[in-house]
Formats: sequence, structure tokens, C-alpha cells
Amino acid sequence: MNTKEYEKNLIESIIESVEKNGGKDLLSSIVLTGSFGRYEPTYSYSDDGTFKLKSDVEIALIYNRKVKKSNIEELISKVSKEFDEDLNLMPIDEKRIKGVYNFNHSLFIPKYKTIFTYDLFNGSYTIYGKDFLKTRKVGLEEVDLYEAKRIVANRIGELEYLRNTNKSNENLTYLEKQWKGKVLLAIVSAWLILNKQYVTSYHGQYDKILENKKNIENKFGKTFIEDYFSIFEFLRKSGKEYDVSDENLRNYVQIINEDIMKLNKIKVNSLSRKVKYFFKYLKTERKFGLINFENNIIQSLIDEYASNNKKIEVTSSVWHGVLY
Repeated sequence: MNTKEYEKNLIESIIESVEKNGGKDLLSSIVLTGSFGRYEPTYSYSDDGTFKLKSDVEIALIYNRKVKKSNIEELISKVSKEFDEDLNLMPIDEKRIKGVYNFNHSLFIPKYKTIFTYDLFNGSYTIYGKDFLKTRKVGLEEVDLYEAKRIVANRIGELEYLRNTNKSNENLTYLEKQWKGKVLLAIVSAWLILNKQYVTSYHGQYDKILENKKNIENKFGKTFIEDYFSIFEFLRKSGKEYDVSDENLRNYVQIINEDIMKLNKIKVNSLSRKVKYFFKYLKTERKFGLINFENNIIQSLIDEYASNNKKIEVTSSVWHGVLY
């Protein structure tokens, strides 16, 4: 069996499991997103030719608001337990996808979109039920530029939180290489967002970098292209394991920070999201102020990583507890 046959069988099995566990009565549709939605899941290969899926399987479960949240949570739990693969089953209400809202339980249709919303409509496809994605397209001009800043900070937060909470993990070195690579890929995504060239597919982003090779080298230096090509092979093409140096990565973060540090206003937050973050933040020591604390946390992650400031251990913990 090759990877294409495996993917076909896996998706069919997931749909079958969803139906068997009551999804037929709960869901309007099922959308395959993430790496599978972009047709670029990654695998690891053994010498004997066998393969193992490295990517998680991101699936949006579209449900009617009349459906109880507990029923959706129970469905997700039951289906996830039936698979060895890492399933990321995300509940999304019909109103959100019909109105192109950024979050569940939003009151107003947002003028600006998150990268997740852009990717959902441009890098996903419906595998079951009604195809809501055909009714509306999201253009890059609708994406909030702040998303460039958020995507870099989130990857840094994940890297540093991993380092601080998995110090006894014998696989930490390999995981660090992965997450450092993801920081580098996030810098590429951020640059493309800022320059109005972002595309959902990582392979498409790779092509964009090739088109802009001279501009990229002028901005980040020639080592950036070398590191990016090696990381892309490692993370997106199941190539040789690669570790970008901390010095290089901090330098790249500092360079992209020159462009994103001026982005201070978040244009995509919903009221429910603000309230959720605020009450989580109240449980911390509130070191980032009460006004604009979300941006202050995000900017601190970027600044502290770039300068190798030890305060990032605390900042990444707050980020994980409040914004993750």
C-alpha cells in the first residue's frame, strides 16, 4: 500500500467512525484541513520502504448551534480513541463557516480574517455533507497583518514551552530541532503575509521564496536560504534531520521583528475570545499590564527570544496558560 491508498483508507475510516458514533445526526459537514487539506501530509520512511505518518490529521466538524456542546465533545472523544493517528477534530458551528467568522460564538461578521480562516477556505476541502466552502472565498487582502506577528510568536511560545516542560524527555533534542524548524517556517509565512504573497501550501511558500531569493538574502542573509532549504527538506519532505543554530534563528527573529514590532493592534478578536483571555490572564501575576496584555505577551516572546533573555521561561508559561 502506498501513501495515497493509505490516505484514502484513513479518511474513509474516519468518516465511517464519525457516522457510527452519531455524527450523522450532529454534523452538517466534515472538512479536511491542515496538511491533509493542502495535499501535503509528511511521512517518515524506513529502509525497508515502510512509512509512518508524521502529520496530525486536522478535521473541522461543522455542527448546528442547536446541537449540545457535550454531544460534540463526546463524539470527538469516541472517534479519536479509535485511531493510532493524531486526530485533531475541531468543532466549528455552522454560523461561523456560513458568515466567515473567525471564531465560534461571534456576534458580528469580522472585516479582517485570521490566517486559520484564510487557510480553511483556501487550503481545505469537504469530505462529508454540505460543502460550505464553495459559497465564499477569502482573499489575502482580508487577512489582518497582525497574523504575521502572531504566527511567529506562537511558534516561539511552543518551542520555549516545550524546552521548559520537557527537560527530562529523552527525545527533547529531536523535538527541539522540529520546533526550531517550525519557527523558521513561521518567519517565512510572516514575511509572505507582510508582502502580500502568502499562500496556504508550504510547497507553494517554498516556490514564493525561490521567486524572491535575492530579496530574502538581502534581508536575512545567505545563511537564511541555506537553513530554510534544509529545514524544508527535514520537515516537509521527510529529508535528513537538520538543526538550525540558535544564533542564526535568533538573528532571523530579530530581523523579522523589525517589521512586525510596529503591529500593535489586533483586528480579529471577538468579544467572547477577549473575555476568555481576560479571565485566564487574571489568574496570572498580570506582569504584562491590563491594557493590551495580549500584544504585550506576544511582543515579549519575540523580544526575549531574539535577545536570549531568560525571562522567556516565564513569558512562555503565561502565553501557554492564557493565549494557547
